[in-house]
Amino acid sequence: MKFKFILTGMLFASLAFGAAWEQSASVQNVKAVLSSDKALIVGDNALVLTVKQQNMPIENAVVEVKAFMPAMPGMPAMESKSKAVAQGHGVYKTSLNLDMGGTWQIHVFVTTKEGKKYRLKTSLSL
Repeated sequence: MKFKFILTGMLFASLAFGAAWEQSASVQNVKAVLSSDKALIVGDNALVLTVKQQNMPIENAVVEVKAFMPAMPGMPAMESKSKAVAQGHGVYKTSLNLDMGGTWQIHVFVTTKEGKKYRLKTSLSL
């Protein structure tokens, strides 16, 4: 009986912590960490991006996210774009609408207040 209680507790703990999603992308000395407090789904997804350059937060940048899936036989290309809103300390919030399950290419565009532009690439699977 005690074993079942421990096993059940471990299962609930793994489900609670396993729901979050995180992915990172980097180019040159810029790194973006994309995360969600929930597992990604088909539909709207709230994302938090933490953007740093040489481990220092990038403040007051223009941060945009594009998720896309190329056209495949019998299916048109799909795309979702959004502009992130600065929260301070290099943290930006946005949302993406992912129309279907599968592998999505993710591009994060960062334009610093000095005008320097970066494109960071990664992917995600639903």
